[in-house]
Amino acid sequence: MFGMNLRTLRAKNNLTQEGLAEKLLVSRQAVCMWERGARTPKIGVLTQMASFFGVSLDQIVNPDHPYKSMLKKERKKRQGSASSSLRGGRRPTRQSL
Repeated sequence: MFGMNLRTLRAKNNLTQEGLAEKLLVSRQAVCMWERGARTPKIGVLTQMASFFGVSLDQIVNPDHPYKSMLKKERKKRQGSASSSLRGGRRPTRQSL
């Protein structure tokens, strides 16, 4: 769930994975792995993230935080845009997914 929280915060701040990586002085691949749940950042990086996004550490790592409802809305929005682009006869691009 941390990965989805991070993705939501990043998107809300109009940042790409690369943009966030530059702000945190890590690689884009590290951000990608965090969002996929393949790795977890060190506590120092987590506190940097919380400070950068202006949220508490709990808001980033707690799966039961109110961001959960925002995540559900984001998922529905993405699913709706992916299915609508499929109905249009075009293949979805990476950006539309």
